Amino acid sequence: MNRNRFKVGAISAITGVISTLLVGLTASPASAATTPECNWGRITTLDTPSGRYLYLPAHTSGLYTCWMAYGTRGDEVRALQAAINFCYNHIPNLVPDGIYGDATKAAVRAVQTQHRIHVDGEYGPDTYSAMNFPLYRIVDNRFSGACV
Repeated sequence: MNRNRFKVGAISAITGVISTLLVGLTASPASAATTPECNWGRITTLDTPSGRYLYLPAHTSGLYTCWMAYGTRGDEVRALQAAINFCYNHIPNLVPDGIYGDATKAAVRAVQTQHRIHVDGEYGPDTYSAMNFPLYRIVDNRFSGACV
């Protein structure tokens, strides 16, 4: 009788472990589940002084509260790299190559540390809300010297 009880207990334990592992494999991080991945560098003049604009990572739906991390490539990464280069002088300059690699991840971690938000090296809604972005002049598309 004890052997059967042991077998049933062992099978139940193994089943529980396998279920937990399967749930862990299929679940995504909360930020990834609710936040679209950045896939566009978007220019906006909303809430900027006259004659100025911001160039921000965005999603094609128009959302600026998007997410990106190591391995992302494109204009959205270039916009992030430019923002860090212009607005965070204490962080070594990034090559604006549009590739979210080791240097970009380290720079995002430094920005997150400075703003005292969760440090994971991934760009998401919290990083977007805390970060400063450079203002560009509409006349010549150059950095105006100010970050907002």
